[in-house]
Amino acid sequence: MRKRLKIEKETMSYPAWFDEIVRCPETMGTLRRLHDGYVREDGLKYPIINGIVSLVYPPSLKGRDAEFNRFYNMMAPFYDRSEQFFGKLITGMDMIEGRKEIVSRLNISPGQRLLEVSPGPGVFQELLRARLTDRGEFVSLDLSMGMLQQCQRRHPGLNIHLVHGNGQFLPFADNSFDALFHFGGVNLFNDPDKAIREFIRVVKRDGVVSWGDEGFSKSYKSKIRKKILSTINPGFLKSAPGIPETLHEVKVHEVYGGLGYLVIAKKN
Repeated sequence: MRKRLKIEKETMSYPAWFDEIVRCPETMGTLRRLHDGYVREDGLKYPIINGIVSLVYPPSLKGRDAEFNRFYNMMAPFYDRSEQFFGKLITGMDMIEGRKEIVSRLNISPGQRLLEVSPGPGVFQELLRARLTDRGEFVSLDLSMGMLQQCQRRHPGLNIHLVHGNGQFLPFADNSFDALFHFGGVNLFNDPDKAIREFIRVVKRDGVVSWGDEGFSKSYKSKIRKKILSTINPGFLKSAPGIPETLHEVKVHEVYGGLGYLVIAKKN
């Protein structure tokens, strides 16, 4: 049975277009809007918690999803600052400049509807909003409620609709977004290949699907840093998800000085 959650009483802040695309992550059935959440036909309610709609499936996480969700919830208040400091110290890379490079490669246009999966504490959000301009529609989904709350604190004025959800069970209808962006985390999902299929499913035909994560490129030579980084973050040693045949115009870029990869493609 789904555990009851303590919910703050507040007004629904999601727009009408969001109501049209939101779905039950378990059944893909439509949901009816209430003042404090969404409900499906059998009465199961997906509530708003601290201003964020919770559409997580499965309700009880297992495996790496559970392990890393606990870690990210615990680290959420400190994650961005620790990454900037230790990232520079250990990798020698300027993380902020690395993010700018990544976003500069994305084929995101003003006025599009974008889904960002796994925003963490919102480190890419200001850059992404600038590409969309005020005319664009922006949804960010993360499995960590702690990280989403950091997004709220970090960017209260960016008009981003935050969703508590699982990237392997996206709570949206097919063909809902013009573009999707994910960076950081997919290597450690329970099922990375399923996540990529979900990324593609919710994007419109010829829409942009982009994802990336840690990973040593062939050109990266520092053995000492490789050893340190792979000890700190096991994601460096995980294989990247495969690239499905349902994509075209696929480009794979080295990012962060050879410490990561970024795939940018279009949906068939």
